[in-house]
Amino acid sequence: MKKVERQVAAVLAAAVLSVSAAASAAEPTSAPVSGPHVCMLVPCGTPFGIKLFTNGVVVAGTADLETPTGTVNPAAKADVRVGDIIRSVNGKPVTKNEQIAAAIQKSGGKALKLGLLRSGKEQTANILPVQSAGNYRAGLWVRDSAAGVGTLTFYDPQTHAFAGLGHGITDPDTHTIMPFGCGDIVPVTISGVQKGSAGVPGELEGYFTSDVPSGTLYSNSEQGVFGNLKQPPHNTAVPVCPAEEVKAGPVQIVCTIDGNTPHTYQAEIELLNVRGARSKNMVLHITDKTLLARAGGIVQGMSGSPILQQGRLVGAVTHVFVNDPTRGYGILAENMLSAEKKAAA
Repeated sequence: MKKVERQVAAVLAAAVLSVSAAASAAEPTSAPVSGPHVCMLVPCGTPFGIKLFTNGVVVAGTADLETPTGTVNPAAKADVRVGDIIRSVNGKPVTKNEQIAAAIQKSGGKALKLGLLRSGKEQTANILPVQSAGNYRAGLWVRDSAAGVGTLTFYDPQTHAFAGLGHGITDPDTHTIMPFGCGDIVPVTISGVQKGSAGVPGELEGYFTSDVPSGTLYSNSEQGVFGNLKQPPHNTAVPVCPAEEVKAGPVQIVCTIDGNTPHTYQAEIELLNVRGARSKNMVLHITDKTLLARAGGIVQGMSGSPILQQGRLVGAVTHVFVNDPTRGYGILAENMLSAEKKAAA
């Protein structure tokens, strides 16, 4: 094994959690659901740190190994692919990088049977470790956790549930949603902001202010991360705006670019797609002079920032356009709420 990675929750990995570069891939269609009753949610805009551990171990890469008989790639020979999730080794469940490493070292060069999950389907692979640089190795780079910073979108005072990010936590190498095992959120203080510019996305700089969890996660999905807060925020609940009533035009976004107190900034919705996708439902344009001067627009770490229109919660910021940080994507609040309720069921 050339390298076994373990990302512990001590580092703010903005590439994992923060607003990501806008992609052009088509998304599955999904119509948000509007109920007959007005749903009241508390918009947040506060930063949070996340500690997420996977269900299984993600294959982040494979490597060629030098052996006495030549160069081999045991992972490739076994058809183990980047993005596969290793769930078991020789029938024993695995959830940590160290378990994979220990099994390879103890193999004595005998084949190991891996139980994999690939694109939602169970697979098996027989991988043959080889001796390289004095140890048995399998040419696997694996990852079992992620840490980072993002923004809380809303809190539901009826269920004590929260939603954040507006998009899933993805593996930085495979760009796929990390399989959720367990996780917590912790308080964060924003200490600075790197201003974004065309071609160079900016980012919030911050640090975990406590190791004591302020909430527990129960889901990582395309529409965001969801969990339960231990203490409710002090903000006032506002109505959720039905998708069909969201309009192009002026909005406010709530985010924190200094300390841990959110502020409201001006923006506008330029384009809407309320029925065609589960995320990326709107194109936002930041117009607030203060936010433009401080951050250049949308930066990494602002994903999840609530979007308000005429006093109602309409969605959350999700992505920045790399070539134009004054613009980015947003997701409808209804889509996040629908995903949260499905995850909690």
